[in-house]
Amino acid sequence: MRKILLALIVLLLTGCVVNNEYSTADYTRAEQNLPPISLFAKMPEADFEQRCNDYGDSSLLKHCQFGVLDYAELLRALEGAAAFRSVQLGNEDVPYQLLITSAGYTEEGVEDIGEAVIAGATMMLAPMSTTRDIHVDAILTWHGLPLQRYQLEFPFTTTVNLFTPPEAAKRGLAQVVASKLIAHVQESGAMAPEYLYRSIGASDYHSALNLPDSVGEYVSNPLELASHPLFGAQARYIHRHFQFDSVDVFVYPIPNWQWEDLALTQVRELDRVREELQLVEREAQWQVLDLSEEASESWRIQGRDTPVARLSGYFLSADGERFDTHTYLFVRKDKFIKVRASFSGQGRSRQDVEAFARGLIAQADVPSESQFMLNVRENWREAQVED
Repeated sequence: MRKILLALIVLLLTGCVVNNEYSTADYTRAEQNLPPISLFAKMPEADFEQRCNDYGDSSLLKHCQFGVLDYAELLRALEGAAAFRSVQLGNEDVPYQLLITSAGYTEEGVEDIGEAVIAGATMMLAPMSTTRDIHVDAILTWHGLPLQRYQLEFPFTTTVNLFTPPEAAKRGLAQVVASKLIAHVQESGAMAPEYLYRSIGASDYHSALNLPDSVGEYVSNPLELASHPLFGAQARYIHRHFQFDSVDVFVYPIPNWQWEDLALTQVRELDRVREELQLVEREAQWQVLDLSEEASESWRIQGRDTPVARLSGYFLSADGERFDTHTYLFVRKDKFIKVRASFSGQGRSRQDVEAFARGLIAQADVPSESQFMLNVRENWREAQVED
């Protein structure tokens, strides 16, 4: 009898190594090409909650359980996928956030009852399988503004026995959800600046911004949108014959709700430019940064006076190389046009940068005030009145 029992135990042990039945979704495995994201648990939406409750109320053998997804495991799975530049849990300061709720649907049958009896009789040496339909509802937001809703539904089978690690099923489910969420985010393009700008009513720089294809010997590269609409768009102009020679052009909304005094508005923005370069100085460990030359003047462009502000100086890089730097600032409609160039060595001067700036501003036109900035400025105006 003892030999028979021992043989049965050996048979059960050799048969209990059963893989969980699930598959992860395919997604583009580009290292950290998506912005940082933070995960949050959320209350179920009305439709999601109603569906779960209706299922459980329909039969004594049907059950629906909320909160089947382990957020700590999901965090680890998303970090391991390396699709986002960083993944955090519950960080309100991260602009992009995923608000997630989950539910598991199960229905008891004769096979389930039989497996439970065998597992109990063998003190969990025999494996017991459970299949659930997993539903996940996720909303991607940017600073609290909803961008995209992802609804996942898939079967998930777990097989457990006495030797199964308790976290195995949670980890497997998190890996499946992570892969599916990444695939959906990539497919929808919801974290691309173009999608963000369109969703929140920011300026359409690709169609409404008019910058010349070339200025003198400089040719424009494709326009790039900043990750935040307040920073607008950037175009880099490269010299036709000297690829190391470039001028950057930035177009972005005036970060204020009033700009009647153009000269004052430009001078204040030069202070922000100075602060930006000081930040770069610390990050890049420049030896010296000198921005001692500042000027405000008026240019006659196409028959009209155009206010322009300029900030000039130089910096010594970490290895001691000297670079001259010049920034020209203009206002068009509700936006700044900023022209910046930094260069080392002989052969270029401030006059060259000025010639480029004059050529560019004579042809440039910008989008009108966007609905996004209209709302933002209204909020700023109201806050100013309350103060």
